[in-house]
Amino acid sequence: MIVLGINEDLFDSGVALCDGPKVLFASNEERYTRAKNEGGFPFQALASLFATTGIRLSDIDRVCLAGFMTPPLPVRMVPAFHNWLFNARRSHKESFLRGLLDDVTFYTPISHTSDRSLMRSAIKPFLGPVSRRMFPKELRGKPFRFVDHHYAHAASAWHLSGFEEALCITSDGMGDGLSLTVSTCGPLSKVKRAERSSRYPEDGGVTPWGGMERLWTASSRDSFGLFFQVLTEALGFLSCRDEGKLTGLAANGDHTRVTEPDPFRMVDGRLVYDGPAFGQRGIQWARKHYAGRFSREDLSAWGQYLLEKHTVEIARYWLQKTGLKRLVLSGGVFANVKLNQRLHELEEVEALFVCPNMGDGGLGHGAICAEHLTPPEKLKNVFWGESYSDAQIELVLKRAGVDYDACPSEGEKVGQLLAEGKIVGRFQGRMEWGPRALGNRSILVRTTDRQVVDRLNGLLKRSDFMPFAPAMLDEDVDEYMKNWGAGRLAAQFMTVCFDCTERMHRDHPAVVHTDGTARGQLVEAESNPSFHRILTEFKRRCGNSVVLNTSFNIHEEPIVRTPEEGVAAFVNAGLDYLSIGGFLARGKG
Repeated sequence: MIVLGINEDLFDSGVALCDGPKVLFASNEERYTRAKNEGGFPFQALASLFATTGIRLSDIDRVCLAGFMTPPLPVRMVPAFHNWLFNARRSHKESFLRGLLDDVTFYTPISHTSDRSLMRSAIKPFLGPVSRRMFPKELRGKPFRFVDHHYAHAASAWHLSGFEEALCITSDGMGDGLSLTVSTCGPLSKVKRAERSSRYPEDGGVTPWGGMERLWTASSRDSFGLFFQVLTEALGFLSCRDEGKLTGLAANGDHTRVTEPDPFRMVDGRLVYDGPAFGQRGIQWARKHYAGRFSREDLSAWGQYLLEKHTVEIARYWLQKTGLKRLVLSGGVFANVKLNQRLHELEEVEALFVCPNMGDGGLGHGAICAEHLTPPEKLKNVFWGESYSDAQIELVLKRAGVDYDACPSEGEKVGQLLAEGKIVGRFQGRMEWGPRALGNRSILVRTTDRQVVDRLNGLLKRSDFMPFAPAMLDEDVDEYMKNWGAGRLAAQFMTVCFDCTERMHRDHPAVVHTDGTARGQLVEAESNPSFHRILTEFKRRCGNSVVLNTSFNIHEEPIVRTPEEGVAAFVNAGLDYLSIGGFLARGKG
């Protein structure tokens, strides 16, 4: 069964296409519009899906859409609302429009409905007709279903983990009335299997393999993610994009210097938030009462401390209560790699997996998984986007007027250049799915000289307090990372931090953060053989396999997608070399 998954969210919309359990394509709209975390209906990503895979519209058996109330029905009815909301949230300026949109979002029932509410029941019949208008004509008659926002998050994480049984936690700003869920994942009981078979008779009697059962939830009114958004904007950054900057700043702060009360508490087993309002109202208050009294480093450390404290307490409670030892995570809050470190270090956790596209960008794939559960299968890679032929690439190189040669042995040549201290952009194979560059759309350089950090920050226009991440051969992890066992699978997708060994501190200062941690990427030969060959050659020449790996883009832009974007970023950033397809281009520096 060929199933199309669509996420038409306010931020980071996208698509996915699966043939049974196999992912044929997955990408997000931001890569096409070049606006980071672009929301709205993913028209361009959808067009690229069909162009890349060769699948015809008539081949689609079913369409799965993520979210009943996120985005709200009025936004789905008037697509221009997407742009208004997106642009209002992307501006540092306070405005009447921003205030109005925030009030509608955060203070009306439409964003806080439960799955049993009358409002959701009343709106459901209109979702299909409204959403069908956005589809290509050939898709409008296809069977399709809506999937709860957090079920989609959970299903994607569990399906890709390969864990037969697991505890799943999802956490984000808000989605379908919730901000956090805890679920068990595992084989369905006979009763549940029969219920699902009767629910989907058109599946020909095929019984889905397993299921998820929710144990506990937190309302969207009591949201860790929305509180972090308030702090982010109070410190002058952009919400739904720059929350990671607070995590970077936190390493230089002291949370005990912030004397404000904890805005979160548990009341009769329910999470309750008593902090500043959400949206523009809360940002104004937080600027005066938080940012106006404490340093941004201390305030960031306080926010990070609260997030870790409460999430760890929730995770530990449910791990102990269920007896499950494997933990899977999804939702935008789990883009926070320091939080993920605290979770994988719990003694109750034997193995941890974080959905590589943990934010709303992963919901298209999650919607498919939630409706068509197949046995979880350990993820090998997420190279699910476009790729380009050497003929297409060479035409771009010629038009750009850059100096290039054929490069028949990329692993040997790039490994040599890195050993010489050169900065190399890498554009190879299919594009990564999710926010992390994992070698195919990456900028690489040696890590032994701390000065390279300053050079890269200048070239890429990055904030100087944000750490860079190392990539290394999976077999070398014990030499550079501590306590990595439970997080080994997650580390293949750069979704978790580890404490660094003494050797890492001494030999690779460019990728060790102020707090002594690094978001290491472990590279296996099976998952990315060409990148593995580069690191192997580099190790042969230098005695270690650690290189700095950062995303191939200019700061605040999405990761490059096309050869044109890759060459432009190479030229504009002034990199030394670009390995692109079967060619090696030289910079002018």
